[in-house]
Amino acid sequence: MQTRERVSIGGMILLVSVFANALILRAALTGNTSWYRALYISVPLLLIAIIGMFRKPGAK
Repeated sequence: MQTRERVSIGGMILLVSVFANALILRAALTGNTSWYRALYISVPLLLIAIIGMFRKPGAK
């Protein structure tokens, strides 16, 4: 019987955001520099995910 571990949704969002930023940077550095504009959206989303993970449940 397998035991299931609890996985944080915030952690999964953070992981996807990190991978997305890495892919955007790779595309911008190696190919088309217009990909840098995508960082204007992806970096703030990454910061929101980081802040959301470490925020206390009852804090505003």
